[in-house]
Amino acid sequence: MLTSGSSAPGRPSSAPVTDEGAAVATAVQQSALDLQRRQAWTDARFGVMVHWGISAIPAGVWKGRRVEGLTEWIQYRARIPLAEYRKLAEDFNPTNFDAREWVRMAAEAGAKYFVYTAKHHDGFAIYHSQVSDYNIVDATPFDRDPLAELAEACAEHGIMLGVYYSQMIDWEDPDAVGPQHNDVDFDPATGDFHSYWRRKAAPQLREILTRYGDIGLMWFDMPSGIPEDCAQEAFDLVRELQPGAVINSRLGGGVAPDYTSMDDNYFNNLLPERDWETAATTNDSWAFAERGAGWKPVEGLCEALAYTVSRGGNLLLNVGPDATGAIPAQAREQYAGIGEWMQRAAPGIRGAGRPPFPGGFAWGYATARGTSLYLHVADRRATTLDLPGLTAGPEAVRDLATGSPVPFTTSEPEGLGRVVSLELAAPTDELPRTIELQFAAAPETTGGLIQTPGADLRLDIWAAESGEDGSRRWEFTMATPGDYRVVLLTKETFSNSDPQWWADGLTGTLVTDQARQSFTLRRDGEEPYPIVHYWKIIRSEIGQLHVAASGTQELVLEDLPVVDSKWDRSGANVVALRLERTDGERDDESAE
Repeated sequence: MLTSGSSAPGRPSSAPVTDEGAAVATAVQQSALDLQRRQAWTDARFGVMVHWGISAIPAGVWKGRRVEGLTEWIQYRARIPLAEYRKLAEDFNPTNFDAREWVRMAAEAGAKYFVYTAKHHDGFAIYHSQVSDYNIVDATPFDRDPLAELAEACAEHGIMLGVYYSQMIDWEDPDAVGPQHNDVDFDPATGDFHSYWRRKAAPQLREILTRYGDIGLMWFDMPSGIPEDCAQEAFDLVRELQPGAVINSRLGGGVAPDYTSMDDNYFNNLLPERDWETAATTNDSWAFAERGAGWKPVEGLCEALAYTVSRGGNLLLNVGPDATGAIPAQAREQYAGIGEWMQRAAPGIRGAGRPPFPGGFAWGYATARGTSLYLHVADRRATTLDLPGLTAGPEAVRDLATGSPVPFTTSEPEGLGRVVSLELAAPTDELPRTIELQFAAAPETTGGLIQTPGADLRLDIWAAESGEDGSRRWEFTMATPGDYRVVLLTKETFSNSDPQWWADGLTGTLVTDQARQSFTLRRDGEEPYPIVHYWKIIRSEIGQLHVAASGTQELVLEDLPVVDSKWDRSGANVVALRLERTDGERDDESAE
């Protein structure tokens, strides 16, 4: 995982060397065999990751001083000599470690795969490696192999075992030269990466792949700089020794992965149609932090999972156990809350994917599986929902939390296709409601963006057509004539503790049928962004649209640089346009 740079007070810190999945992704393999291999991983939709090791002892604090950055990077960030850092192993005795408890927590949360850090960037193996004595059995008082115990627990609970391995960075080895290497103890000019690869990395991969039963996923990290032959060897080892295992896109070296790892803790606006994963934390750190903060609310984590599945991806949610092997109480509460939600939402998560709608909704997220649509309603105020553009109405609608039928009607306003309107009961808790619509066949829509009569209309950036000149074009159907305010929704990014909105002052042009309107982005308001709660959605009013009659309309956004990275300050991180009625009563309870 990445580390960000430190900063002077009041100034944003420098971005790290970009080494996350979306920046290094290559084409995902799509043969029939590839699709079969990753089917179980795809259907799972939700996994749990664990970052754990001897860095949990300092937990972000070294010699009484809090070290900025992610806690598992403390050796690198605090420039701790290896001789000092190694001594941590002598005190690492995680007597509270319970593999069955860890995996039980994941299973009860609804996760179907579990990813364990066998070796992180510090080079310390958190399994019994025969290749290097720098491991949890030989270098600590803890005479047990956690990976072996976790493999048994995963098998007992029917959970896919995944293994994380940092293949490029190893601060214990003098030959592991490359980006973000250990230059405190070793001279990179004298290192030979291939020597490290032959002596340590490849042999450790082989023992991981041969000693722990079935492995469903190899999760590589930090691919920048890896020689192509080393990456190919790692890929071939997985295919030879664990032919059923999927491989993420962070191996690097140009090999074609089984799926794309997206940016950490970000949730991209523009995403592949399928076969991708976002890894996210439960708080501000991947590994355990003594002064852990930023614990994410359960309802936001549920929204993150619903959003991810609605866009065709998987969510890998991380936890960092402490140095005793215990899961922090806050994290246990989070996973328990997700498990409570999954008791009703699971049919719309596992095996589910993108719905047929060409855009998103203000009230939450839609997913589809088989002949059913699932509506994950995050807006607690919503009492009615309208779904425009369906080609057929549902046969039955029910609230999965209560099992009760949901009253609905269908109508066919001219030019809008079929509109299904639902009447919702009040929410019973703080978590998203899940409504199932059952159809006679797989639900379909007319394919266009359609306004619900009387409501605002949301135009997601991912629903726009991209021009070679960088323009973004939306074509849509308006049901209600009148005047509309055009609002551009962008989001803060960068880091959890130092959110930045780099779009301030950027200019562009809004093109409608009536006029070309120049605009300058300003912070005209803020809205919550529950998926990543420490950032805000920024609203900027950029123009007007007059709709003389119902029918097809077009909007084009020109001359505005649009970016989709939490590190990129060169443009606007655009989420959507929203058309807000200004000439009458707005129906705030309607779907967009």
